[in-house]
Amino acid sequence: MAAAIQPKKGRPKAVINPDSCTGCEVCVAVCPVDCIDKLPGPEHPTMNSVCVIDQPRCIGCFLCEKICPWDAITMVPPQEAPATEAGTTAEGGGRRGSPESEARGTI
Repeated sequence: MAAAIQPKKGRPKAVINPDSCTGCEVCVAVCPVDCIDKLPGPEHPTMNSVCVIDQPRCIGCFLCEKICPWDAITMVPPQEAPATEAGTTAEGGGRRGSPESEARGTI
């Protein structure tokens, strides 16, 4: 049995800008540890969707940043990466102006 890939200390973490992400899922396809998920849009599940990263599982491999056609992913030092749970964006809310982000005050 192969050992599970573990994050290395001090490795950068991927952060997705929800305003640039189109939800195309290219990053989901290349992630070796399956730490990227797609969230449905707030009003219609197939529109305005955005991808999110489960930060504790990210190993800082740079594949998602390199492949993103919209330059929506950046790598940041681990101390600057937001401590997010699966299902939340790096900015702590949904897209700007969405009911979800307005409720959280992150417009």
